[in-house]
Amino acid sequence: MSCARGLCTAEKIFIFINIAFAMYSGALLATAARLAWDPSTYTWFRFLCAAQYRVSAAYVFAAGVWLAALVYLAAAAAQRSARHCLHIYAAGVVCLALSEVGYGAWMGASLAAWWRSAPQAELARRGMDLLHDLKPALLVMERYRDVARPLYDMIEEVEREAPNNAFVIIVFGVLGVVLQVAAFVMARRLAARARLAGECAPAEKEGAVCAVSAADDDSDCNDAERPPPGWRKKANLRMYTILDKIF
Repeated sequence: MSCARGLCTAEKIFIFINIAFAMYSGALLATAARLAWDPSTYTWFRFLCAAQYRVSAAYVFAAGVWLAALVYLAAAAAQRSARHCLHIYAAGVVCLALSEVGYGAWMGASLAAWWRSAPQAELARRGMDLLHDLKPALLVMERYRDVARPLYDMIEEVEREAPNNAFVIIVFGVLGVVLQVAAFVMARRLAARARLAGECAPAEKEGAVCAVSAADDDSDCNDAERPPPGWRKKANLRMYTILDKIF
């Protein structure tokens, strides 16, 4: 139980959140690279939705860089002025969340308008109809059965597994939102703790100075009550002088 309590401190949770942010940053940068250089990813997207493709490629890259900057700020908070770094970190998380809302709203509205009126949307609908018509044709190609059958299986697998992409996007999107809320809360909590520590430090230092000065005062008082150095030698000399006069 003590080990579990040690793992659930605000500092440990904040570290875990930023490890997850670093993983998200790497995934976003890899996706941006695929959108820019992988033909299997960008050719159909750029052909059907050119504006959405350009905005998505730029936003995914910017979001990956932004998350990497947040991770750097979290690491810098342990070495430099923690309070200022944490305030900047919290503001960065808020900006990222607002940008995600804006990007999602624009993407949804633009895709809805694209599906209703764009010529490329009609091509996409006709392509899906062609895919359905192509499957029976592949089954009757006896001469090319060794090629047609694997193509038919691949089309079936794509139709069966394609909805999983939407499920994965939703799950990781919800997890990202939870991580951002937790990051903001933990950053504010740690910043408040750093502020309280900064206020308490001068008071503790002042108390230590007062204690030292009080100790110095006590030592001065003791020195006043203490006889001067060499008094024993002088007292012995006087005693011998008196005895010499007597005898």
